Amino acid sequence: MGMMGPCTMGSVRLGIKSDSVRRRAAARKWRRRQGNDGRARVLVPLDAIPESIPAPTPAVIPDDPAIIARLAVAEARLADALQAVAEGRKALDDMKGDRDAWKRQAEALASRPGWLTKLLGRYR
Repeated sequence: MGMMGPCTMGSVRLGIKSDSVRRRAAARKWRRRQGNDGRARVLVPLDAIPESIPAPTPAVIPDDPAIIARLAVAEARLADALQAVAEGRKALDDMKGDRDAWKRQAEALASRPGWLTKLLGRYR
């Protein structure tokens, strides 16, 4: 008997899903051990492991024209969104510059004596 790792490892080696590995281990009464991480380790007989596992069929076929068209639309929308973000950042930087200029002007005006102070200062 060979020792297998976590169920995900068994699913890769056996070429089946994790739930199927659990069911198969229970049905065939394969021995289990508790790992240091608290997860179960299943001792899988070597004869249960196939010599080779067929490559999984991709869920999406990359040459599908409909998928390629949808990807092109998504890429165009992403480019538009990135452009809008860049324009928004530029506008924000411009507004920050305006704010800072107004703040400097307000501070300069606040540091000068006002008309009332000047008027009252003449009569002291």
